[in-house]
Amino acid sequence: MALRRKKLIKGIKTTILIVGEGPTEKAFLQHLRELYINRNDEFVIKVECGTGGAPCSVVQRAIRLRGGRAYDKCYVLFDADRPLETDYKLSDRMNKRPRIEILKATPCIEGLFLAVLKHPGFSQANASSSRCRREFYDKYISADKKTDKRAYGDKFSRALLDGRRTNVSELDLILKAMQV
Repeated sequence: MALRRKKLIKGIKTTILIVGEGPTEKAFLQHLRELYINRNDEFVIKVECGTGGAPCSVVQRAIRLRGGRAYDKCYVLFDADRPLETDYKLSDRMNKRPRIEILKATPCIEGLFLAVLKHPGFSQANASSSRCRREFYDKYISADKKTDKRAYGDKFSRALLDGRRTNVSELDLILKAMQV
């Protein structure tokens, strides 16, 4: 009597595209993906890097990336220090399926990092981007390591992120976008 092998049927997974403004956001998002996402999950997260600069150009990059594949959800993460200026055409393209959802870091990604780390005397509400960058790169991760996802492993453990997500709404929104 011969044994029959059961054919594994792979389910269709939900695909999520997250485009960070630049290489720093991409490295951090990749770190989060490695911490939280398992190959056996029912979704796949693709992290890409925008062109930096204006939020409008990051959104346009996400639109181009979204068009090349069939993503179920699409998010863009950029700094809140520069407003997203959209015209009718861009707005219309953002609303096509899947709709592009906006995630912001106030005033910048380094400000979000400082809030998560509970940096002494830091307040996201009245901090400037240049101060956030200077403080973060001087005290936590050097500027030459900011694009290395492994550099975030020492500073942003899963326990820290889980504990801080209730206090840092922007972190919570990013993790929710990642289905965490």
